[in-house]
Amino acid sequence: MTKIGAYERTDMSGTVRLLLVDDDPSLLSGVADLLEISGYEVVTARNGREALQTMQFMLPDLVISDIMMPEMNGYEFFEAVRSNPEWIAIPFVFLTARSQPVDIRKGQYMGADAYLVKPFEPDDLLTTIEGRLNRIKAIHSAAGADVERMKQQLITIFSHELRTPLTYIYGYINLLIDQYDELERELVFDMLGGIQQGADRLLKLVEDLMLMVRINSGVVEMEIMMQQGLSPLGDTIKEVVSKYQSLASQRGVDLISRIDAQAAQFCVSFYVIDVLSRLVENAIKFCKQDGGKVVISAYYEADELVLSVDDNGIGIQPTQLEQVFELFRQVDRDIMEQQGTGLGLPLTVSLIRLHNGSINVKSQSGAGSTFTVRLPVDSGQRLVNGGCSRL
Repeated sequence: MTKIGAYERTDMSGTVRLLLVDDDPSLLSGVADLLEISGYEVVTARNGREALQTMQFMLPDLVISDIMMPEMNGYEFFEAVRSNPEWIAIPFVFLTARSQPVDIRKGQYMGADAYLVKPFEPDDLLTTIEGRLNRIKAIHSAAGADVERMKQQLITIFSHELRTPLTYIYGYINLLIDQYDELERELVFDMLGGIQQGADRLLKLVEDLMLMVRINSGVVEMEIMMQQGLSPLGDTIKEVVSKYQSLASQRGVDLISRIDAQAAQFCVSFYVIDVLSRLVENAIKFCKQDGGKVVISAYYEADELVLSVDDNGIGIQPTQLEQVFELFRQVDRDIMEQQGTGLGLPLTVSLIRLHNGSINVKSQSGAGSTFTVRLPVDSGQRLVNGGCSRL
């Protein structure tokens, strides 16, 4: 433990590197000495431009910067640091003689982690640095715990989602190879059906993972920006109903659509179909068998297009409503013996947000759920004479 005046610095693993930026040589030297005595490694720069060049090859754990500097001032330097995704989490402290409230508010508004006014007490500076470093350490620790939890969820879910279909695909194929001449034709078709179901399940897993990667990489956002056009929602919903009519019939569920005849939306219709498909499939899956009902609605409300999927199924417990949109989360997975990875609703949320929309769910345990999607529309957006137009 290092002690300077009343300030005590707790031990930290490894050397902490600070970047100190100031155009005053005497202050730069004095503060650097103070920080080095306190156990920090200090790198210095005389203005924002020089500091940015330094950060290209040596990243600091925290930045302390003056505001009034030549070539590039502290505010410009701060904005340049925050514009780099790899540097956005580095704590940034303003250390300046500008003590007017408007200057302090500007630094706070921009998102600086702290703002110290010259002249300052050494203890205040050291306490501020330590507090910001401890905060980042806590965030990293929490993030690490989240990553570890997600890894365990991935291992559990994907081992099940990969192993189960592969097991019966492999088993059926071996039976067909070893006993094909002895098997009845009907049994052969049943086995081929099982193989197809397993392959479909694996294909869905791969497609969901690919979509997640394409969303996270920005590819889907670019596609939506470049390819969206005015799409009649009646056609979109009819396609979804046709796609899931067989599944609904097998479970004795009525699949009903209620569509505003003028309903249309600027979107990439492929992704809207994907969103509705996931919501409808879930509704059918958790609906009451033999007497269940799923209603798909599309209508305008103020300046929004509303798409809703309503079912009279098992519903969701109030305490679990917020969990349904979490990545790899499946509510009551073990109880319901659900298949899937928990990617469906998170992917749905991402696709809706990329269309500048929102989604929410209302549910009552034992009485069904309603998922509602809201998409912004232009005031003149409507279907005209059976064709698409933007007025």
